[in-house]
Amino acid sequence: MPTFLPDALERLTSAVFQSSGAPADHAQCVAAHLVAANLSGHDSHGVLRIPQYLDQIAAGHVDPAGCARVIQRTAASAVVDGNRGFGQVVGRDAMLLAIEIARAGGVGAVAVRNCGHTGRIGTYTEMGAHAGMVGIAMTNAGGGGQLVAPFGGIARRLSTNPISIAAPSGGPHPIVLDIASSVAPEGKVRALYQAGKSLPPGWAIDARGNPITDPADFYRDPVGALLPLGGPIGYKGFGLALMIDILVGALAGAGCCGPNPPEPHDGMLAIALDVRQFTPLADFHKRVAGLVEYVKSCPTAPGFDAIHVPGEVEIARRAQRLREGIVIEAGSWEPIVRICQRLGIDPNAGT
Repeated sequence: MPTFLPDALERLTSAVFQSSGAPADHAQCVAAHLVAANLSGHDSHGVLRIPQYLDQIAAGHVDPAGCARVIQRTAASAVVDGNRGFGQVVGRDAMLLAIEIARAGGVGAVAVRNCGHTGRIGTYTEMGAHAGMVGIAMTNAGGGGQLVAPFGGIARRLSTNPISIAAPSGGPHPIVLDIASSVAPEGKVRALYQAGKSLPPGWAIDARGNPITDPADFYRDPVGALLPLGGPIGYKGFGLALMIDILVGALAGAGCCGPNPPEPHDGMLAIALDVRQFTPLADFHKRVAGLVEYVKSCPTAPGFDAIHVPGEVEIARRAQRLREGIVIEAGSWEPIVRICQRLGIDPNAGT
């Protein structure tokens, strides 16, 4: 299991995508996004995605040079066609547009369709928070990527449909909620599978509805399904997933889940709320800080040593990995090595 300095891993990842037809700026955007996910502890959305993205390029499902195109715009909204571009590039540009629109009128909403996997969507909402706005983002897979059973069911009917909300805090780090509407995203199942580890109980079921802890049971035929967020009250996660599929799939025109799922092409709804046009930013910061202080003052339950607000664990993990480097599990690293060898890139540079 190699350990990388973040900058070196980013350079390697960028080189792989450039060698696969991506313009330098697109390759750098995707590489920075993936490595930032690894830094935050979300290895499921990090460089283990490289083989997936290259397979999608080879199959023609992703155009590494594809750019977002605004096809409709009003004073408060826009609709964007991602032209099969990298989701990280299209998602970044969509949130930048939402921020631009919000600066003019307080609220900006941008609906996106037809792009590649958007990755860790907390990246986009953080952009809004760093601009003094509340950032909101949600994605679906355009009717594809069906991996999640509805509450009470045993077969795949929905995607993991994540949602993120980030708010400026007045400090160096925003408050960032970033969750899948399933118990866990598929990428975390994949990461555990590649690492030869078991699934936590309650994440997934097999094709007969029986609980599973071997991630291989999720992928083998007949396939299993992820469970909606909430466990015994999973109707809440199921309801959230359904509404996200409506807000992204129907509103953005990305496509909703149905029979005969297409190849996944992400849709996204990016929203920016300019805090200054609702309340003075300093007052907002003060209220948020007071809320966080009050919540964190709560006595801890047995087995807990602190209350962590959304995004706090990621901040700590980022600081740790910046000091110690990013470890890539062997099961994730070996396919990347084979790709590098095929492309004539030294996979061990920077380890």
